Amino acid sequence: MVVNDTVPRAALTEEHLGIWMNFIEKDNTYCKYYDEFVVLLETGMRVSEFCGLTRKDLDFKNRRIRVDHQLIRERGGKYYVEETKTSSGRRFLPMNETVYNSLKKMLERRPTVKAEPMVDGYSGFIMLDKNGNPKVALHIENEMRWAMKKYKKLYPDSPLPHITPHVCRHTFCSNMAKSGMNPKTLQYIMGHSDISVTLNVYTHVQFDDAQAELLRVAKV
Repeated sequence: MVVNDTVPRAALTEEHLGIWMNFIEKDNTYCKYYDEFVVLLETGMRVSEFCGLTRKDLDFKNRRIRVDHQLIRERGGKYYVEETKTSSGRRFLPMNETVYNSLKKMLERRPTVKAEPMVDGYSGFIMLDKNGNPKVALHIENEMRWAMKKYKKLYPDSPLPHITPHVCRHTFCSNMAKSGMNPKTLQYIMGHSDISVTLNVYTHVQFDDAQAELLRVAKV
């Protein structure tokens, strides 16, 4: 079950991203999710790919993450692993220093369980819930929704846009496009099977930048 990347979603601005992550890092309740959010924002992974990561997928020596499957939970509560069907989805993502440190912290805080949960032959999932089961997309979505609810209550005069795991993915993609990353490289990192999906991000970025520049010039 791959999220439809062709659906347009607004990326977070640098200002909004800074406000959001600063709030998460300092909040007594939601700071425990800070490193999870960092990894999503710094790698562009799909949330189900992130939830499917096991210890074996993390190569700290070479600083890379293997992505070749997703962890899904059905409505009835059954877990299953969906292996990537296309070569574009199977990839290695580089760990920058921030991601490296966040993943290390996540493993250090990972709860000890009597029996490691196993799903379709996979075990050692890096994220577990309070019951010792692997976290799935809904867990991360709820963490963000609850955190956003608290933020809105505390700072009603400083609203932020709706933030979801996929908004984090789109924000990463937009930031990489703005930085001038080669489209083929970004397509590989994002796991897009169709480069037109990747190129659409560049088009939106170029328009937004052009619009901002015109507004700036108009004020001069």
